[in-house]
Amino acid sequence: MIASNILSFAKCILSEVLEPGCIAVDATTGNGYDTVFLSRQVGINGHVFGFDIQEDAISQTEDRLDEECVPVNWTLFNTGHENMLRFIPEEFHGKVNVVMFNLGFLPGSDKSVITKSETTLEAIKASLSILNRGGMLSIAIYAGHPGGDEEDAAVRGFCTSLDYHSFRVIQSEMVNKPGFPIRMIFVSKL
Repeated sequence: MIASNILSFAKCILSEVLEPGCIAVDATTGNGYDTVFLSRQVGINGHVFGFDIQEDAISQTEDRLDEECVPVNWTLFNTGHENMLRFIPEEFHGKVNVVMFNLGFLPGSDKSVITKSETTLEAIKASLSILNRGGMLSIAIYAGHPGGDEEDAAVRGFCTSLDYHSFRVIQSEMVNKPGFPIRMIFVSKL
């Protein structure tokens, strides 16, 4: 199967490590599409924790979850993803199967409100600590906005430096997209 976009591709890969009863995190809920995907995958016995700094994004995600009639297996936090260690109950640390990041800005909103390399790197480090063995991180990187190039370089630099004996990092890229490429990074915890 050929995915029509990079997020569809990511969801195909993540489906390999997500099954009913799993724990997942949407580090950037945005408009809620990834949260819905995660909720469906983990089912009624699993749980999804979602984060976004924009109240609008949290509201849109709640509406989308309700519209899609997914199980009520989710908790949303109106705070930055760098705070996930504080907000996700400790009982789930080391038991998370998937963490999804969709970097950049919320489509259709204020484009000056963006993810930033400092907080994103902090959130990625937190994500790696709460993943279980065999768990996976997916990071969609959009560099075509102010600050996007810096975040792209910082995230790829950090992921490249991860210990090969503890993590595997794969990068995929939509190379024929006009303008800036869209990158997807997958990090598996061994």
